[in-house]
Amino acid sequence: MSQSQQQPRILIVEDHPLIAELIETRLRMEGLQPVKCPGGREALALLDTETFDTVILDIMMPDVDGYQVLRHIRANGRTAELPVIFLTAKSSPADIEKGLAMGANYYMTKPFSGLDLVRKVRLCLQERTGRPTAPAV
Repeated sequence: MSQSQQQPRILIVEDHPLIAELIETRLRMEGLQPVKCPGGREALALLDTETFDTVILDIMMPDVDGYQVLRHIRANGRTAELPVIFLTAKSSPADIEKGLAMGANYYMTKPFSGLDLVRKVRLCLQERTGRPTAPAV
């Protein structure tokens, strides 16, 4: 498969296994290539060694939280432009403002709509490549 035909890789950083599974299944149904990661520490290691097209990032995780992961992404020249969607239970206006001010492209709260998440992932991919991504048929 050539580089242009390769499915976009989406990193899912979520410490709740059921939520991670739901997101993974939904993205696979859309023809995307999700990669699950159970926490921030593991995400930092993956981000340093692999390439992703978008990150779906929880905030409240043990060890390394989503804010620390986002700071790492934005500080690293290789990943600074990587689109990040916060997907979290932190839903106050102050939380949302903080997440966006830190550089998240989108901020979604749990419970969430799978359709809305897919729409935001596609927007991130489109912003990154400059061209729309077609849904799976």
